[in-house]
Amino acid sequence: MVVVHNMLAANTCRQFNINNRAKNKTVEKLSSGYKINRSADDAAGLSISEKMRNQIRNLAQATDNSQDGISLIQTADGAMAEVHSMLHRMTELCTQAANDTLTTEDRDSIQSEINEILTEIDEISEKTKFNDRFLLKGSNGNYTGTVAPPTISGGLPAWGTIDAASEANGLMSETYTLIDGDHPATILDFSAFDSEADKSQAIADAVGSGFYSTCCTCSNHYSINFTDETTNSTEQSGVHYIYNVGIGDATSADDIYNKIIDATNGGHPNNHFTEMVVENGKLIIYDNRTDVSPSGDYGKIGPGIATSSGNDDLEKMGSLYLQTGANAGQNMKIELPALATGNMGLTAIDVSNHQKASSALQDIHSAINYVSGERSRMGAYQNRLEFTVNSLQNYHENLSAAESSIRDANMADEIADHSKLSILEQAGQAMLTQANQQHESVLSLLQ
Repeated sequence: MVVVHNMLAANTCRQFNINNRAKNKTVEKLSSGYKINRSADDAAGLSISEKMRNQIRNLAQATDNSQDGISLIQTADGAMAEVHSMLHRMTELCTQAANDTLTTEDRDSIQSEINEILTEIDEISEKTKFNDRFLLKGSNGNYTGTVAPPTISGGLPAWGTIDAASEANGLMSETYTLIDGDHPATILDFSAFDSEADKSQAIADAVGSGFYSTCCTCSNHYSINFTDETTNSTEQSGVHYIYNVGIGDATSADDIYNKIIDATNGGHPNNHFTEMVVENGKLIIYDNRTDVSPSGDYGKIGPGIATSSGNDDLEKMGSLYLQTGANAGQNMKIELPALATGNMGLTAIDVSNHQKASSALQDIHSAINYVSGERSRMGAYQNRLEFTVNSLQNYHENLSAAESSIRDANMADEIADHSKLSILEQAGQAMLTQANQQHESVLSLLQ
């Protein structure tokens, strides 16, 4: 019998301490609700859980971002709805003014209301904001950065010509006369296509060729690019617009003219001041204003396709990005509409006589189609964002469930462990007492 080393008490104490540490961990898990409270609990599980937590928080913010984007689009759409209403009112006024039962004074009154409506459209474009960001001053000519001269590639088809004066000057050098006066113009003639014996070869040779032009107050080019397709498309290069005109099934010059008119929104390319009509077997390009003149970079015309020189710092003021995902690059680009009267070609609405009122009706109908197209595009953005929100919320929910299975404590299991360890702790205390009492029997040997 020994008294220096009480091995029974030492063993009992060691087991007691093990149970006590295990019990402390169960208490920690029960009080926090997590089965991983420190990296030592589960190193791999902690790493996975922290990555998931990062994704979950970012997904929640991306959902809020998308909701903000929806709110922005709804704000813009509400303003555009009012512009639509005003344009409809203008068509009523122009229809009324086109009736020759009216006197000059009557038409002056109508003109006054039209002028006020046009002013208010510009006011809406200037004032509509979301979080102090303009919503309706968008993308039509509003750019930051330096605009370099465009790169011109290709030329006119062999069966096409530009009037001699315009070709020599590189500017609209002819005159197109309408009832309201003389307009700067260019005349293109494609009648030589009719004399081509092999139309298919003539079309094949013309692929990648075309012509470009600008209005007399803007350096943004639009280009007609002939393709061997049978359908039309539009693309943009910097500030330059390219209308791909499919002439693959053309059999005459008139077919080509009609395809150009169709591809350019009824002869209104870029919804700017440049317009196109077909008269006497020729295509006439003109600025729809009588008080402007081509010069320098304005009112240009020439053979070939104009594309951007590639300035990386050139960016539309109307572009914005919504961060709709948890990771870099998961964004959605939105092009905001430009709804000023100048963007819609409504700066010169005149109803002083029947002819001008009738012409104004056509311009307003084009503007209505333009606004309809912009509202439709913004509506498509909103629908996409609503799907994005649903997807993000579903993703957030499922990822949270996955993180919970790794990180959260199973309370039933932990309570069972705690009860077991509490009993063992009490038993250990009792056994430690018994182990210490055994050495007291040594005293009986001294009696």
